[in-house]
Amino acid sequence: MAGETVTCAKGNTYKQQSEHTLTDKKDVSEKTVPIESTKAVVIFVGGAGDKESYYFSGRPYRNVLQARTSFDTRTSTLKKEGKYESTWVGYNDVRGKKDIQRSVLGLIPYKSCPVYIVGHSLGGWNGAHLTKIMSDWGYKIKMLITLDPVGEGALVWLGSDIFMDKPSPVAENWINIKATPSTPDSSDGVADFGEKWIIDCGPSINANVDANHYNASALFARPISGAKSASDLLFESIMSEF
Repeated sequence: MAGETVTCAKGNTYKQQSEHTLTDKKDVSEKTVPIESTKAVVIFVGGAGDKESYYFSGRPYRNVLQARTSFDTRTSTLKKEGKYESTWVGYNDVRGKKDIQRSVLGLIPYKSCPVYIVGHSLGGWNGAHLTKIMSDWGYKIKMLITLDPVGEGALVWLGSDIFMDKPSPVAENWINIKATPSTPDSSDGVADFGEKWIIDCGPSINANVDANHYNASALFARPISGAKSASDLLFESIMSEF
């Protein structure tokens, strides 16, 4: 029998395993139905030079990896319980259908699994596109977090593997954070050259943080809503699933 979905009292939807043995309708004894457990999946999408060298940038910066490492430590208990998984991909790993299938979909056990996307710089631009693509494919995008997204400039379109059109994100919640450093550095100049994605409407939270463009960890961890950071809000959303 094909797998079915069931909804628990809390409102979460679960998918039954694809096959189970049918019993005689006269058998009224209680049966145990195997159900796949919820697993939150967080996809951290890096920007230019984050996971691999970007032209002459030298060694990868691993900016968003630092944010992921910190968050993975925070969710280590959930991971041990099989309730959490994360991955780190480059912005060019989510550019096309085959890239997404190879880099992302294998981590998601079923389509109703809650998916969270955290994108930095060009990864914010392509990550926002990813929410729309995955939603169109039937996946459940709980939250998008864009950390100082970049991608508006024509030159960056020519030199980077990004979508040319402006994203139209699809997520239950969207948090956008713009880097507004009191002391700009070279990374801010690079972001300005690539043209930041200026977002006037759409996000649930649209905040500025005093941090440089490269510092994905600070953008992710500094307060934006009262005393809470994007990391805090992501953690709360994941915990609400269990």
